[in-house]
Amino acid sequence: MKKEMGIFKQAIAAAEASGDIRRVERDGVALHEYPDYETYVKVQTDGNKAKLKKQFVKESHVVFLSEYLSNALGSVSFGLCHGTRAGREQAWFARHLGAANIVGTEISDTADQFPNTVQWDFHDDNPDWAGRADFVYSNSWDHAFEPERAFAAWFRQLRPGGLMLLDHTKNQAPKSANALDPFGAELPALQAMLDRVAKAEGAVFREVLDCTGNPQYRARVVVYAKS
Repeated sequence: MKKEMGIFKQAIAAAEASGDIRRVERDGVALHEYPDYETYVKVQTDGNKAKLKKQFVKESHVVFLSEYLSNALGSVSFGLCHGTRAGREQAWFARHLGAANIVGTEISDTADQFPNTVQWDFHDDNPDWAGRADFVYSNSWDHAFEPERAFAAWFRQLRPGGLMLLDHTKNQAPKSANALDPFGAELPALQAMLDRVAKAEGAVFREVLDCTGNPQYRARVVVYAKS
């Protein structure tokens, strides 16, 4: 009897069947190109709904990052978390930072089901956020179809001295990229891309945090600061 596909494989298979999605690989990066923007939105929305009850980032990781942000910035009043699905990341950051306003973004129309979540394509600038965020965080950068455009928008959302933190896990390497998670990069390639964008947007590399000792969520976190 054929084993039934798990929810993740089902979501990827559905994404691959959604259109002529082409995989391109170069210099430690894999990126999937969609035939049009509508296909991208549909794939991401359908994938979001299929995985709505799944949570990758763990609260213990957000606790660590909250302590880091508190030490680096002091008080935090406004933060952005991009690609948060069911809104847990921003809730955890708000809890552990004591911050009044931590907003999550999600491209799916499910966004309005969750507190402090805005339906928004994270590639796009939002004038209400420009130059305001104490921090920008994401573990969902691998859902970007134009990653440098997304990163540029995120840098522009930071206030002077604000920090951008991006998780990098083994599941975000090029070999793991697929039609649903279209962007994968080795850590040095991701940093090289971020360096290019940061230079244009007035930000500088700060450090890489090693969180691989957390058995619940093994990651490295690339940190940049807005000049």
